[in-house]
Amino acid sequence: MVVREREALAVGIYRWKEPDPLPDAAYGLADDALLSQILYQRGVRTPAEASAFLRPSLDQLSDPALLPDAGAALALLRRAVEHRWPVVVFGDYDVDGVTATTIFTRALRSQGLTVQPVIPHRIRDGYGLHQADVPAILATGARLLVTVDCGTSSGEALAAIRQAGLEVVVIDHHVVNGDRLPEGVAFVSPQRPDASYPFPSLAAVGVAYQVLRLLLGDAQTVSYLPLVALGTVADVVPLVGENRVLVAEGLRRFAQEAPLGLRALVEEAGLQLDQITSWHCGFILGPRINAAGRMADPMLALQLLLTEDDLEARRLARRLSELNDQRQQEIERMLVEAERKLQRQAELPRVLVLADEAWNVGLVGLAASKLASRYVRPVVVLSRQAEISRGSARGIARFDVSQALAACQDLLLEHGGHSGAAGLTLESERIVELEARLLDFANAALGDDDLVPELDLDAELFPPELRVETVELLTALEPFGHGHPTPRFFLRDVAVRDLRPSRNGRHLLFTVVPRGGSPVSAVWFDGAEHRRALERLGRVDLAFTLRRDSWDGLPRLKLDVLDFRPATTARPSG
Repeated sequence: MVVREREALAVGIYRWKEPDPLPDAAYGLADDALLSQILYQRGVRTPAEASAFLRPSLDQLSDPALLPDAGAALALLRRAVEHRWPVVVFGDYDVDGVTATTIFTRALRSQGLTVQPVIPHRIRDGYGLHQADVPAILATGARLLVTVDCGTSSGEALAAIRQAGLEVVVIDHHVVNGDRLPEGVAFVSPQRPDASYPFPSLAAVGVAYQVLRLLLGDAQTVSYLPLVALGTVADVVPLVGENRVLVAEGLRRFAQEAPLGLRALVEEAGLQLDQITSWHCGFILGPRINAAGRMADPMLALQLLLTEDDLEARRLARRLSELNDQRQQEIERMLVEAERKLQRQAELPRVLVLADEAWNVGLVGLAASKLASRYVRPVVVLSRQAEISRGSARGIARFDVSQALAACQDLLLEHGGHSGAAGLTLESERIVELEARLLDFANAALGDDDLVPELDLDAELFPPELRVETVELLTALEPFGHGHPTPRFFLRDVAVRDLRPSRNGRHLLFTVVPRGGSPVSAVWFDGAEHRRALERLGRVDLAFTLRRDSWDGLPRLKLDVLDFRPATTARPSG
């Protein structure tokens, strides 16, 4: 296995990318030199850009009228309100889709409309709007269909809807791959090839929010911002630009504006409403919303976010937490079985294709993500059934899984996605052939260096900076997330002492002693396998993030370790 090879060599996981020296002009980006360094590393170049970054506000959002077909969508929505049309809002089963469906349903109901929200079942129905969904939509008697977080690739089904006389608004953010929608559909997406909207990376809930601003105005839509923040973070879109604004403003309003069901979920998770961060959205609340679709029915999550009944909110929040516990247990079993399958291979191939009859198709994407991260290889994980198998693929930095699957499309019944993640369906008897074809593709596309991920480091720290006040300084850069991660630092030539495993044996606990500095507590999550290598070296360079911890009621600094390398005393030349 890769990790054992690296441990034997006493080297770390990543290829470190140290920050460039800070130009003199960049020191004025912030009041503190460390903040200036981080902002510069994140692409901020002028004081005006720095000010906007450090002080996100709603006035930084683009005019929603710049979205393609925004005017046509607004006209249809106004007609629906004026004539009291019944409406179906059709969403997706992930957090982005559920939150987008929630805010659109709430908004239209606030205008007195009868709204039927629909979230398809992940396993039974699959992603998006299909021909099979058309009869049920027509049976509602709706005059208007609004799709959120889907619809871009549903031209055939939407043509049937239009032919039946319904008006259609599509609100989406997925890449348009030659998809053509029927005449008369208002197609609102910043990803349209003809779009001139300045920020193309909005999540679907962000696009939906912008459309609702046009319909209702800012005063009536700010209450939706906590849901917009949750959906944006959970969809792993870059937390820069307008996404940063939406998340920052949503978190700021969480305690005052979060709907009853979201409040119940926060309470069930043991969190405080006035202390919710992007981390809580991505790793505590988001997974609970997603668990409904992965393990049961996504309508449970939608019911939670729409309910106005306190008892129902508590019941549904508890149910989602139970489903999330089941999800964690099942994904752990899947990963253990995947490890067993990989142990049987004498050498890891450059692409991993794993299939099993017992694997939940709702969890294959999570498993693929974890395995791709662990082994730094493209991964396909399939839920294999007698005739048809469905699964997910995950790529790495220099391997486009969507392109790889397109090269194998003659073996597939369905496939779609983007460079980092894709879904696929194929006849089970073709799995072996798919594996061979993908391996040929990977062997041609990937060199040895491509299997070592890069670690972008924001700044070198020195012993005097290892203090709680540094963590407090970094809060000015929140919210953190994809595209704007928690700042990553490194220290040179530190001693590592008292190395010991955590109670569950997975994590590594130790003490870091910088030259001329005070000891600092450190933890390496899932890093127990590196204990012997660190003990052999004794002194190392460490890459890490910082966080505030407490001991006996007093604040203290803690390092969350990311990687190590043999100790250096100066920046390598060249």
